[in-house]
Amino acid sequence: MHKIDKDKLLHFFWGSVLLALLMNFIGSPYGIILFLIVNALKELIWDGAMKKGNMELLDFIYGSLPIVYYYIYKFIV
Repeated sequence: MHKIDKDKLLHFFWGSVLLALLMNFIGSPYGIILFLIVNALKELIWDGAMKKGNMELLDFIYGSLPIVYYYIYKFIV
């Protein structure tokens, strides 16, 4: 069985928390845009420029997956 790294799950979890907060306070289109900007800047600045972690495309993707789940939930419910 394939296991997902703990780091990727943490990106997904904290991405879900941030997306929920932004969607609650800002709304759908602007919350998602701001979420993607924050997610990308985290990878570029914190991990890339400041060398506080490993800059990876998969971290950005796993961090952005809550958007997909939001739209699946929105269209089902």
